[in-house]
Amino acid sequence: MGALARRIHQSSPPRPAPAGSGPAVTKADRHLAGARSHLLPGDEEFVRELVRQAEDLPPLEWVETHGDLQLRNVLFTPDESDALDVFVAVIDFERSEPGPAVRDLVRLSDAWAGRVDLFEAFLAGYGRSLTAAEEPRLVIDAALDSVSGIAYGVAHRDPELVERGRRTLARLRAEHRAALSPTGDAT
Repeated sequence: MGALARRIHQSSPPRPAPAGSGPAVTKADRHLAGARSHLLPGDEEFVRELVRQAEDLPPLEWVETHGDLQLRNVLFTPDESDALDVFVAVIDFERSEPGPAVRDLVRLSDAWAGRVDLFEAFLAGYGRSLTAAEEPRLVIDAALDSVSGIAYGVAHRDPELVERGRRTLARLRAEHRAALSPTGDAT
């Protein structure tokens, strides 16, 4: 998967981010309103604190992105007799557009949650680690995508999206609890 993501991201030269581009914080209020009844106590405050932090982030260069890189958009045919005969392909490019590379890691990161070995394998295929500027952006974008997924999943009766969103928010809050305040809540 890392190698496929790298090929997508390197399909054209990187370019500076357009002025005013950044995390999709303008949609946060709308998504929070749609997801509110399905959020756990403290989720909304956590997301709002991340939105505030996003204002201070430097822009990331833009590359070509898939836009919806997640396991359900990956086809593979494992051949157990010979690992070299495994076919892997990415489908569903309808959300493909230029953006920061971490955009494609947001939904995919659910696949390696709690599995450092899988994250390291992804990075080995990707050919690099995340930069210091990409790491907080991935957290913010993942939280915003989670709330968006919950709101969309509720409206369209897609329990998989709702569950992934709730699971991701819980994971992010657990991983970043200490960075927010002495009690672990957003300040």
